[in-house]
Amino acid sequence: MIGSTKKPLKPDSTSDNAVNRVSKGSTLEGVLRSENNVRIDGTFEGELITKGRLVVGASGKIKGTINCSHCETEGELEGTIVVQELLVLKSTAKVHGDIQYGQLSVEHGAVATGNLHLTSKVKDIKDANRDKPGATVGKPPVSKTPQQTAAV
Repeated sequence: MIGSTKKPLKPDSTSDNAVNRVSKGSTLEGVLRSENNVRIDGTFEGELITKGRLVVGASGKIKGTINCSHCETEGELEGTIVVQELLVLKSTAKVHGDIQYGQLSVEHGAVATGNLHLTSKVKDIKDANRDKPGATVGKPPVSKTPQQTAAV
């Protein structure tokens, strides 16, 4: 308003509630790095790194490398997945790959296949990999155990 003493509202770029979204029907390829939360309802292929929470909707699909603090999925994940804290697999979730997590919650009907690693020290694993020549950060250790499959 004219003569108003109120300051105009500006978006807060450092907000804890900020969410980066890939909407249903959209496809994104490449590297996504974020300090905030990420929600995927479309398709993402590549490397996704967030210090926040990753939510994958029922129509969401991710193929590649994922590194996040918390992940909740109703959709599909495939690749190398490192979740620092809680990995939540909803009943429609389909996850395949090398999976590391601090805690795991699986609803009836969810499917997880591949190498599943429960670890409370994911950071220690990443640091150990970083010290090895030619190692990739977030890459899980090579396991000589047979492939594990979990279907609930």
